[in-house]
Amino acid sequence: MTQSTQNQLASLEEAIMARARELAQEFHDKANRQRDNILRDIAERLHMAEQREVLVAKAEAERHFRRVTQASELKMQVRLDQLRWELVQSIQTCLARRMRELREDREDYRAWLMEMVREAAELLPAGDLTAEVNADDHRWLADEWSALAAEASPQRNIALAEKPGWGSGGVKIRTTDDRAQVDNSFEGRLARFEAGIQRAILQQLFPADIHVSARSGGPQ
Repeated sequence: MTQSTQNQLASLEEAIMARARELAQEFHDKANRQRDNILRDIAERLHMAEQREVLVAKAEAERHFRRVTQASELKMQVRLDQLRWELVQSIQTCLARRMRELREDREDYRAWLMEMVREAAELLPAGDLTAEVNADDHRWLADEWSALAAEASPQRNIALAEKPGWGSGGVKIRTTDDRAQVDNSFEGRLARFEAGIQRAILQQLFPADIHVSARSGGPQ
């Protein structure tokens, strides 16, 4: 083999080796890039998975908090309703006792009845009126009704009904045609004032919200 041929072979081998080194470097660089991409993709997937887990845990915590809060609010509302009802019943019991005490004091009770008759006479339309009281009051008022009615409302003709009504005290005044009536019996006045009583109680329970409306009836 001539020297020229040997030189050509050496050059070819050198070129082949250089190309092999270039290819090896390219493959190495490409493998590194692929590895970096894979690692980055895995890291992103892990981060997204962690974020999803955090969001799921946060959502579950919020749902649990809402359930606990709603349950607590419901228990509190039930207790407040019960308390409101107990206070209303307590006040009504006190009013009933006060009414019994008033009826036992004939002079004060008579003065109160006069005021109730006067109030009703002013509210009812013109014409003759009829007064209705319970059986106990009817017995002692029968003899002095004319004087009481004349003193309470001298400008009106108010007759005492022949038959007594029901109730624990007070008086109902109605027109003779029964088209209008003012119920100043104890039960009638209590029914009219019940909403106001409940409103006053709620204002004490919720002083920051004085516009809260009272509900009638007992605890739900």
